[in-house]
Amino acid sequence: MSRLRQFASGVRTTFPGSDLALWAAGATYFGVIGLVPLALAALWAVGALAGHDTVTGAMSAAIDGLPGGHGTPEALRTLTRVALSMSWVQALVVLFPASLYGEGLRRAFVQMSAEPDSLTGWRGRAGLLGVAAVAPFLVLVVLLSAPYIGPLYTAGGWSLVWGVFVAFHIVWVTVSTALLGVFGLIGPGRIGWRALAIGAFATGSILSGFLQGFVLFLAIPIPWSAPFGGLPIVGAVTALALWLYIMHILVLCGFRATVVLDQMNRASHRES
Repeated sequence: MSRLRQFASGVRTTFPGSDLALWAAGATYFGVIGLVPLALAALWAVGALAGHDTVTGAMSAAIDGLPGGHGTPEALRTLTRVALSMSWVQALVVLFPASLYGEGLRRAFVQMSAEPDSLTGWRGRAGLLGVAAVAPFLVLVVLLSAPYIGPLYTAGGWSLVWGVFVAFHIVWVTVSTALLGVFGLIGPGRIGWRALAIGAFATGSILSGFLQGFVLFLAIPIPWSAPFGGLPIVGAVTALALWLYIMHILVLCGFRATVVLDQMNRASHRES
């Protein structure tokens, strides 16, 4: 019980000068720049691995299971079409803006850790490229499951419940695997494997539930443009930015919890 209280106290306490909301907003800004190029590069690589027809068919199955509002289906189709039409030179070019996301994450992670850091931007970018190398395989797993899960979402009833259950666990495993790279490669310092695995998979379970909630958010029949005088682009960008902002708060809290757990494990090891 005392160890649990020690962990909770460590997570609640931030280092002097750190501001969770501020750094989550900063990571969101870099995410707005880098996530679309990262998705384009990952889909291009999946197309090269599995074939364009496989990617297109799986994406169509995934889109069929999503709510049709807010322009989501057309946005995903456009993203897939553009990604599959890129040349290998274009795929390399989009990795540059994608790497900026790694810089934003590392700058935020530095505030959640006591580890000294230098060349923060470059190390963050290099770490993101490491995550990008694994991303196509994770995206491929999600896409291959779409033809099975998509019809369950549209069937309703217990089929929908089973579809949510299966989708949660697939997203949990893939997102947690990505977080292993994000925390381990982009985060400053070296985190022990035990704390890294526990932190990544615990955070991944929260993010998986959060992503399932986003599907419900898409189903709400209220135009995102309503608070902005009916301007659809402003409404869509604002809604997605708010979703990314909340997601980054969860990621930063998860990283902070992972750092505290690692510190506790190291202290216990020294005492023993």
